[in-house]
Amino acid sequence: MTSTRTLSAVLAVLAVASLVLAIAPDLDLAVSRLFWREGQGFWLSGYGLPQAVRRVSMYPTIACGIFALIAILAKIIWPWSKPLMPARMAVFFVVSMLASSIVLVNVVLKEHWERARPVHVQEFGGPWTFTPWWRPGDGSGCRTNCSFISGEASGAAWLVAPALVAPPPLRPAALAAAGIYTLAISALRIAFGGHFLSDTLLAIFATLVIVVGCHYWFYRRWGAPNDDVIADRLAGLGLGLRRRFTRGRSS
Repeated sequence: MTSTRTLSAVLAVLAVASLVLAIAPDLDLAVSRLFWREGQGFWLSGYGLPQAVRRVSMYPTIACGIFALIAILAKIIWPWSKPLMPARMAVFFVVSMLASSIVLVNVVLKEHWERARPVHVQEFGGPWTFTPWWRPGDGSGCRTNCSFISGEASGAAWLVAPALVAPPPLRPAALAAAGIYTLAISALRIAFGGHFLSDTLLAIFATLVIVVGCHYWFYRRWGAPNDDVIADRLAGLGLGLRRRFTRGRSS
């Protein structure tokens, strides 16, 4: 219950901050300007260590997603095998990651909102016009892999998912670690000129809403299936596919 209240408070703060940035979009420029110097641009991006951290920042999220997907596929392919990880956890990981960091962030918003990155706007020496986060582009600037919203911030925020299913004694520390990591990665993206503050805040907000919603659906709602039920469904799917494949070969 404490974890749920904490996340609810975080979501409320993020919602208020996003509203403030919608009303006063110049705050986005002011925050980015803290990391920009005339003649040097976004100077922190020239240092090797921060860039190395950025390059590996998605590895923990990707590793969790790949392992969960392998666990699901293994249970389908070998229905009688022992699950590599709790089946409900595996499905929770894959569904929440697919819905948030993959589909919403990278497929829908980043490819269609057309917001220019800080490094590309005129205020910081670029060719394109700055727009507030709530206004889609008009096709005259960024066209693909744009600034709104941040993929790295979303991927880091998704790590709240494994924190929510950590053993209860470890859960507060796991949530705190996920929060600190998310803030650090988001700060790096802003410092590099890759995203505005609103890009990171909205990415975190959207991802947490989806992760918390999926956690409620799989773990907290009345009638939520347990690990055995989901494992049996995956095994049943695998057996059904085997029967179809066998009938297809025999015919």
